[in-house]
Parts: sequence; C-alpha cells; structure tokens
Amino acid sequence: MPNPALIQALLHLLIAISITVASVRWLMVSGIQQLSDSLGWSAKAKGQLIGFATSLPELVVVLAAAWAGVFSAGFWNIAASNIINLVLFLSAVVVYLQQRELLNPRFIEELCFCSFSVILPVVLAFVDLHRSPALALVLIGTFIGYQMLNRVLATLKGKQGVEFRGDDDDAGAGRGGAGRGVFMALAGMLIVLGCGEALSSSTHELVQVFAIPAWAVGWLLGVVTSLPEMTSFFELYAISQRRGLLHELDDTQAGLDALVSSNMANIALIYPLGLLLALAVGRG
Repeated sequence: MPNPALIQALLHLLIAISITVASVRWLMVSGIQQLSDSLGWSAKAKGQLIGFATSLPELVVVLAAAWAGVFSAGFWNIAASNIINLVLFLSAVVVYLQQRELLNPRFIEELCFCSFSVILPVVLAFVDLHRSPALALVLIGTFIGYQMLNRVLATLKGKQGVEFRGDDDDAGAGRGGAGRGVFMALAGMLIVLGCGEALSSSTHELVQVFAIPAWAVGWLLGVVTSLPEMTSFFELYAISQRRGLLHELDDTQAGLDALVSSNMANIALIYPLGLLLALAVGRG
C-alpha cells in the first residue's frame, strides 16, 4: 500500500514547485519580455535576463535544501537542471528547424560556456571537492569572470547592439508595457521567495524522513525547475515565428544566452551560495 504521508509530502513539494514555476513563467519571464520590447534591448541582453530569472526556482530550492540540512539534494538539482536545460534548448532548436543557425560561428563563445556549465557539475559529482568553502569562492570568481568575458566578447562582435525586432503593433504594445513588465517581474519574484519554506520542509521530509536518496529528489526537482527554461526557449522561437523572423539570428541568440546564463548562474553562483549557507549553519 502506498504510504499516505509520503504521497502527501510529494504533493506538497510539487504544489510548491508548481507555484514557483508558474510565477517565473507567467509573471517574471512575461514581464521581462514586455520590458525588453519597451526598451529595445538587444537579443543577448534579453536572453541573459530571462536566464537569470528562470534560475530563481533553483536558487530557492538550493537555499531551502541547505537550510533544511539536505544540501546534497540541492546539488543534484543543479546538476540535473543544467543537463535538462541543454536537452530542452536543443529540442526547441530541432522543433523550429534552427540547427543551421545554431552552428553559426557567431555563437562559438556561448556554446563553449554552455559546455563548461554542463560538464562542471558532472565533474564535481565525482570528486571530493564539492563541499569545500574554497571551491565556493572559486566558483563565484568563475561567475564574475564569465560575466566579464562574455561582455567583452559581445562588445567585440557587436551583439549588444542587435535589437529584438517586431512589427509596429508589437513595438507599440512593448513601449506601453515597461511599467507593467517591471510589476509582473517583481510580483513573480516575491511569490517565488514566498515558496521557500514549503520547499525546504518538503525536501527535508523526503530525504530524511522517508529516506529517498538525495540524488533522486534532486533529479525530480531538476525536471520541475527546468520547466520555466523550457517554456522560455520555445516561446522565444514562437515569438520570432509570429513576427516573421524565425530564421534570423536574434531568437537563437536570446535562447542561447538564456540557456548559458541560467546554467552558469546555477553552478557558479547559486550552488556556491547554497554551499556557503550549508557550511555556515552546519547542516549537510
């Protein structure tokens, strides 16, 4: 017979994550899209901000797991999310027939950053360094270095000046939506942060009370917390299709930057912050 308490714990976890994911998708990402259209941001800038926004569920999960004393589940959430994000982005590329655009030499640095962000957590899973405070500081330094190098390379290639284009109706709607976009993004962030306690208690219960392996809980969390990224990848191409710009490079640029920013934030910023919190409170 199924354990009713286990089912209830899983249900609570899924409800908390679902609210988190929905808030990111329908409030934060939609708000960023409106803000981007309003201010004429480059495709790269929009993709980066979307990537950071869609990493907020991972941030909440990792910090909640660290606080609850089950940080291993948070680590596996990061490792799983980065791998799943790559698979989801490639799925969107295939669905919208963007394979040739993805192989454009213009995207070589994003592809390198992406490979690094997927390989690093796999390496950390098999070495004894992933609980070291020194590693946390090195990873945060890596994130800062990535940001600086990415900006320099984008400037050299002129990527910061390529605006995301649309028709007149889209542009008009965007220009009037800056305030609404900011409000939606902030509202989504507050809701996500409010789900932290539920995520913390549910994750602790699954790992310590019901003895479910941390890696299994982490992969479950990884699948769910990758849903905002999946939606973002497909939505970026869908917007380009509606605007008649599907085989231009802006959509792939935005999607790649959303992927890379999300993955790099996961492994080089969110993971070390969770590690430092776990070490500070003395919980595993």
